[in-house]
Amino acid sequence: MAMEEREREQAPGYAAHDGPGGRTGGGPGPGTGHEPEPLSDLERGTVQRAQLRTRIADIAWTALIVVLGLWALWSAVGIARETENALVYCVVGGVLFTVALWARLSTLKARARTHL
Repeated sequence: MAMEEREREQAPGYAAHDGPGGRTGGGPGPGTGHEPEPLSDLERGTVQRAQLRTRIADIAWTALIVVLGLWALWSAVGIARETENALVYCVVGGVLFTVALWARLSTLKARARTHL
């Protein structure tokens, strides 16, 4: 605790009469009502919120493509083992995998165009 107080006292703009967290020279300090409080990381309109939404979408797309790819692959193994209806599952899995991959790639291209 004493170390933190010494570091705060040595910080530029700190005066001995300032309370905890108080500073001089930079205008009113936090909590005085004169300065708007900074946005937290995930408030609306922040870059972090937009990045979070994009990152969640990336994770969801990746998970969907992996699951569909594994489904198509497992069905192909079923064809080799001559499992009943494996061909139907393989075709459906392959089509869904292709559509999901195409949609994912098109969203990546669209994102690249909008973030120039």
